[in-house]
Amino acid sequence: MSDNLSFTIEIPSDEDGFVLLQCPQCGELFKLRPGDYESDDVLEVCCPACGIASENYLTEDVIDLAAAICKNKTFDAIHKEMKKLERQTRGKAMSFKAGKQPRPDNEPVLQPSIDALAITTCKHCGKQSKVSRLLSMSKYVCPLCGVSNFNDR
Repeated sequence: MSDNLSFTIEIPSDEDGFVLLQCPQCGELFKLRPGDYESDDVLEVCCPACGIASENYLTEDVIDLAAAICKNKTFDAIHKEMKKLERQTRGKAMSFKAGKQPRPDNEPVLQPSIDALAITTCKHCGKQSKVSRLLSMSKYVCPLCGVSNFNDR
């Protein structure tokens, strides 16, 4: 049995090409374009609300999907190993019965929703992000360069 389990989760983007992210510190939802998020120009990504940089900004939906996929793949691998053990012990003094394969958990479908976010353009770096309307009308931290932006209205 292999000790490595790998899989890819594709996070859908909205009609403008933005992907939904969530700050693990304060829970704020915001969106960035994957090309900007993964650019070599960006040293770290900051939350537009609290301004704290974190290692990842996965939403709870993505984490739930990853957990379901991981559980399903793990149970499948364990069941295959149990079936192999069943075949190896068949007709011997001691035998083993693997039983039925466990039912897989439902894997939730990711939605690119949360449409209540406004597109903002940072005055410092010129890159766009989507933040809550309240933040866009007052003060927010640019997730890509970390500079505070104030609404001039």
